[in-house]
Amino acid sequence: MLQLLAFLLQASSAPPVPSPPADSLAAAIQLWADHPPAEFTKQQAIDSAVAEATRQALYTIGMRPSPRLSVTKIYLGAYDRLKPIIAHRVPANPSQLDTAVAACAMDGIARRLSTAEIADVRRSLSTAAGQKFWEAAGLTDRPLEGCYQAALDLKPVAADYRAAGLRPPTPPKPLKRGTSIVY
Repeated sequence: MLQLLAFLLQASSAPPVPSPPADSLAAAIQLWADHPPAEFTKQQAIDSAVAEATRQALYTIGMRPSPRLSVTKIYLGAYDRLKPIIAHRVPANPSQLDTAVAACAMDGIARRLSTAEIADVRRSLSTAAGQKFWEAAGLTDRPLEGCYQAALDLKPVAADYRAAGLRPPTPPKPLKRGTSIVY
């Protein structure tokens, strides 16, 4: 019975999330263009995205920090070797990513507000008080790291692992006939 339930859960995938209306997304991206995050904030988000990609890459090959100092030293050494290799994938001019990052960061606003409502928000943000509110709220700053991760696609390849002196991850072995992944 449990195996049947596990099979049904794997077989029934969730329907894809529909994209926001194109006109709302375009208006939200224009709102982003009117009030972009500071360059420092963008750079912090890129650095965080690179660091997270490095942590995930090390996790993929089974390396994790540990309370044991010797293991943590090995982890940090591998982290320090792999991070610059992954960082080389970031374009020299990160503004090339602005459209993709803006669409990602403003997706929630585009889904919740109509084009007319976004136009009202743009008008209210054109005032000094509106600008202060936008900066203080940091509405677009929160999703930046995840948006840069998606836009940059920083997953390392086997050559990156080898350049850092690490063994690339191996694909999982196929299950033997008659075995189950359910425990």
